[in-house]
Amino acid sequence: MPVGFLIGLGGGLASALLFYSAARGSPFLGTMLLLLTPLPSLLAGLGWGWLPAAAGALAGTLVMAVAASVPFAAGYFLALGLPVALIPYLAYLSRPQPQDPTKREWYPAGRLLAAVSLYGGALPVLVLPLIGGSYDALRTPMGEFFRHLSARAPELGLRSLGDKQIEALAEFVVSALPAALAAYWVAIFTLNLYLGGRIARASGRLGRDWPDLPVMAYPPGFPLLAALAVAASFAPGTIGVAGTSFSGALLFAYLIAGLALMHCLARGRGPWILWFVYAALLLFGPYTALALTVAGLLEPVLKLGRRFGASPPAT
Repeated sequence: MPVGFLIGLGGGLASALLFYSAARGSPFLGTMLLLLTPLPSLLAGLGWGWLPAAAGALAGTLVMAVAASVPFAAGYFLALGLPVALIPYLAYLSRPQPQDPTKREWYPAGRLLAAVSLYGGALPVLVLPLIGGSYDALRTPMGEFFRHLSARAPELGLRSLGDKQIEALAEFVVSALPAALAAYWVAIFTLNLYLGGRIARASGRLGRDWPDLPVMAYPPGFPLLAALAVAASFAPGTIGVAGTSFSGALLFAYLIAGLALMHCLARGRGPWILWFVYAALLLFGPYTALALTVAGLLEPVLKLGRRFGASPPAT
């Protein structure tokens, strides 16, 4: 068997083990493990190609089916196995440059991140059959969870919540859950894609040029998709779930676009911009994130990066 496929199988099994440990461990440990779950498989895909990553994904799915259950294995395949094969495949798409056919034009970073966010938006809908066909089934356990917290609130010097407040809180959390899951998934995969690319590049295994991330751009119709997703989130049933999940994924993608814009401006105006932005994220998280998302949405119109940014440093 070729070495690449052995590495792909090893990466897939390592990711499956991390996924299983994250799902079955304590909430804190599970969150920490989940952050780096895709990294071994993405390293295999970026370093040795999408076929070894796909082989590792299938091997991890089979192990999950035996060690846990078929629904658990299906969840692993949808959340981890399939995307770690698709993302390297897209990353290595290329064509000859029109100006110089001896050079390659690689799949743009903005389109790659757009594909990641679209898959992240679809994921909460794809897993619906695994949770009974509706997120409404989570409303009762979520209400019990908040009742338990409310009962312990006086011990912390806080006021207990009434039944109506608990029901309203559970309703809000369940309705927002698809968006939160989609955004969290996009965040995890974006982080691991960046780390995997950096590691593959440092080891000499990255088979494509490194993109200029601060000037990445999404496809022209991407803002329209975000607007349609937000509009669909007010619809009932599965359409509303899909709208909510795609809204979370696409708006988080524009938050990343806003951060990329800040890096582009800092390259032309000074690093103090980044210190200011990241300090604001720590101190005023939601408000700064909203401002960055709006900046990312408006950048295709305002073109601030092109007007005030600078060319990438020579490599």
